[in-house]
Amino acid sequence: MSVRDCDGCTLCCKVMEVAAVDSAVGEWCRHCAPAAGCGIYETRPQACHHFECSWLVDPNLGPAWEPRHSRIVLVCLAGTNRIAAHVDPGRPDAWRRAPYYAQLKLWSRQAVAARGQVVVYVGRRATVILPDRDVDLGPMTDDEVIVTAGRMTPAGLQLEVSKAARASV
Repeated sequence: MSVRDCDGCTLCCKVMEVAAVDSAVGEWCRHCAPAAGCGIYETRPQACHHFECSWLVDPNLGPAWEPRHSRIVLVCLAGTNRIAAHVDPGRPDAWRRAPYYAQLKLWSRQAVAARGQVVVYVGRRATVILPDRDVDLGPMTDDEVIVTAGRMTPAGLQLEVSKAARASV
């Protein structure tokens, strides 16, 4: 349930893919008037109708996380332990700035304990945020998933991250 409204923010219309309207990741949806809203709001696809970024639903996210200011659309994927940070390709370094990077690292430490993931997307390029490092996986396709596995080392648990074909998982 929303605790805020979009109030003119339309960044999700740029960073999210919506197949029903042929909207590509990293490009403005052809139905969007940036900073104004959706030109087909009343008849928008179900994916858009049901979408709520974390800024809209999480009262714990402060004003810095508002997407039109942070240039990051946060999404906690239902039924998963994954936080996805979709970054405006026009500001690809936005996630590395304060206070965002420190918070992503904190969420990463918490996610590891819950066998979850924190993933930053700039366009289709995915970077997994781990407590001790960031792993750039490069561009992801729709038929790929991110796999995290652990192996014991003398220093303790070492996480490894890779891409895999969706069918093989």
